[in-house]
Amino acid sequence: MRIILFNKQFLIAKAGTSNMENEMVINKDNYNQKKELDPNYLLGDQEHIDKTTKVSWILVITTISTSLGCSIPAGYNTGVVNAPAEILKQWCNETIIQRYYVQFSPAQLDGLWSILVSVFLIGGIIGGVAGGKLANALGRKGTLQIIYLINLVSGILFFSSKSFALVELFFIARFLSGLSAGLTMAMVPMYLLELSPANKSGLFGVMFTVGLNFGVVLSQFLGLGNILGNESSWHYLFSLYGGLVLLALPTLKCIPESPKYLYTVRNEHSKALSELSNLRGMPISDISWELENLLVSSERWTLRKVINEPSSRKAIIITCIIMLGQQLSGINAVFYYSTSIFRNAGMSTAGAQYGNLGAGVINFIVTILSTTFIDNFGRKTLLLFSSTICVFMLTALMISMILSSIGTIPGISYLLIIFVIGYVLFYGFGLGPIPFFIGSELTDVGPRPIIMSAMSVANWSGNFLVGLTFPFVNLVLKQYSFLPFIVFTVFLIIFTWKVVPETKQSLGQQSTDTE
Repeated sequence: MRIILFNKQFLIAKAGTSNMENEMVINKDNYNQKKELDPNYLLGDQEHIDKTTKVSWILVITTISTSLGCSIPAGYNTGVVNAPAEILKQWCNETIIQRYYVQFSPAQLDGLWSILVSVFLIGGIIGGVAGGKLANALGRKGTLQIIYLINLVSGILFFSSKSFALVELFFIARFLSGLSAGLTMAMVPMYLLELSPANKSGLFGVMFTVGLNFGVVLSQFLGLGNILGNESSWHYLFSLYGGLVLLALPTLKCIPESPKYLYTVRNEHSKALSELSNLRGMPISDISWELENLLVSSERWTLRKVINEPSSRKAIIITCIIMLGQQLSGINAVFYYSTSIFRNAGMSTAGAQYGNLGAGVINFIVTILSTTFIDNFGRKTLLLFSSTICVFMLTALMISMILSSIGTIPGISYLLIIFVIGYVLFYGFGLGPIPFFIGSELTDVGPRPIIMSAMSVANWSGNFLVGLTFPFVNLVLKQYSFLPFIVFTVFLIIFTWKVVPETKQSLGQQSTDTE
């Protein structure tokens, strides 16, 4: 019989890791005291401590539901504006002339379109700030219901904006979809990680990114001119994700509240055990150990408290820097450049669009593949590996662009395609998915919503910063425009190597086995 034992000091020191919540961890002194008081404590039988919980059908349905109602819409609305941009500009111009009898200049029209695009990011930042508060005030499930409702309303507004010829409706819909996406990033990775068995935490942490990337690819595909990215069908394109939300709504009846939230934040221990038993499909006596060592506190966690507490302060700094590093690693710039790179390689405009779509598909497929090995390697290891290869690919891409501008090497444009594909490929191994859930693994249930809110804000702020500055950087640096991204990614590698703990293996390394 083998029991993983931790002393009290280690439990306090490592309270910032979510693996501690799920792993079969027993405090030796506390266990012995309870055993003496109650011979039937944990059935008086330690065999179940060695058992690993399995993935239940409820957890599968919950994952599908959050993907359809939250993750896919968030990714969909992130990528949907690229292909039909010119068509939407023309619609805005015609609508304003028809309704307000005002003729916009090309510069004014570009400014209006920039506002319609960027209001999504502003909504994302606000949603990220609000996500933590809502997750604690309404619960994880209550916040999910809010996200589903916002997505449904925004989808209806997108569809109605063309019928009513109102740019204002489109503006509101963009803001609401951004608000929903910000709430989603703050809440869904945390929620799935709290529901998942310890040995599958990486798998369910990545599932959010799978849904997000699928949404981006789906919007790119449907946005092609011969599908929905045209003058007569763009309102269907922008509102289609509302149908996915409708599919997810009936599942809200059976998806659970987070047992860890109920246990630690709401202090509803009986309800938490009942919810956990239903989630795992096992008797309470066989799964109660999952909640035994969670830290319960009557104090409300605030941003000030998170910053003042050393372990949570470190967690929020690491989470935000890694997420900013992801956004500043150049992924959006690579996708921005990919269409022109494919055209320079001899592809037609339509072919370049399909090439860009292909790069998105590769990113999606790699993210799916990462679910098969994410729990076999440490998060830190994968981050370092992925970031290092991305630096190499970005450097090679920049050098190839410089050589291509000189025009001295024949066939250099095909190397550009290889480096774009290589960057997207290795980005999906670690740098893409891990920043979204590592914050949940670094901290306990109490401060987790605040830290995940900070992660979401960092994501949207980084996205906004790149979108705002990249056109200027591209204008000034030209073929050297990837240089800032290379520098930021090198910094991320050094930071990860020196500061980031290995959340996957830290418990196993610190535990002692007792016969």
